[in-house]
Amino acid sequence: MTKDNRSKWILYSIFTFLFLLLIASFLLEFGVNKSVEPGKLIYSSDGKVLRPPLPSSLEHPLGTDKNGNDLFTKLIIGFKYTFIISIVVTLIRMLIGIFCSLSVLYFLRPLKAYIESLLTPFLYVPAFILFFLLASEEEIIINKYGSHFFTFYQVLIIVIIGTPPLIELLLKEFELLLNKDYVIASRLLGASKFHISIRQIFPVFKKRFYIVFLQQTIATIILLTHLGVFQIFIGGKAKGGIIGEDDEDRFLSQSGEWGGMIGQSIFDMVHYPWLLIYPACAVVGLILLLNIIIKRLDSH
Repeated sequence: MTKDNRSKWILYSIFTFLFLLLIASFLLEFGVNKSVEPGKLIYSSDGKVLRPPLPSSLEHPLGTDKNGNDLFTKLIIGFKYTFIISIVVTLIRMLIGIFCSLSVLYFLRPLKAYIESLLTPFLYVPAFILFFLLASEEEIIINKYGSHFFTFYQVLIIVIIGTPPLIELLLKEFELLLNKDYVIASRLLGASKFHISIRQIFPVFKKRFYIVFLQQTIATIILLTHLGVFQIFIGGKAKGGIIGEDDEDRFLSQSGEWGGMIGQSIFDMVHYPWLLIYPACAVVGLILLLNIIIKRLDSH
């Protein structure tokens, strides 16, 4: 097998795995999992009563969460929220970034230096701090507009805070392409901006687009994880606590995305470490797969 064929086989395998995982995530939440009741209490071999969360066993390979749900199933169900949110956010950012960066280079070039100076601070301010400042009034928004609007608002904020650094990156990328000799020649011969963009910029930028897209997706996954650690859950919070206990200070992620699963388990790291370790490994594994795709694309 040649190196090129091996790279294609690896890429196809990763894409197939992610696609099947996405299908399984929808099936488990909206299909077979609806009829499955979580195990509230079980009996050990010596007759003792055990209650969730339960460690790994033959019945539950990754253990259970605090409500008795199989953790492996919860991870698969939460994958679609983590993955889809990251992909949608990245796609919107890329569309806005491409439009804005080309608009600056084509129509606002005299103001380019000033625009870049406005974008630069976003490179140094942590994204989760901006998110916290803009989307901290969870209860007020949910009570007034509902949880679905709050989720939309959260996603919108994630798009907004990540777009300025992307615009600055794309400004540099497109400026390099616009300074190529063949582009300058086309412009001198009277080619329109639309023709230059469609025929000469985008075909060359296509591979770079995929790489930047995946990098932005990884950045969004990391941001979701940071937000979860700070108890900011996409989709809002649900009341937490172990079955039979009333813990006013504990909350769970309403959507169950992986960043939220990590955040809701931070305080259980000592007593129930599997609740934190397995979601963290899932996030690391997803980022690793996306990085492998980037490396393979970059090597061609």
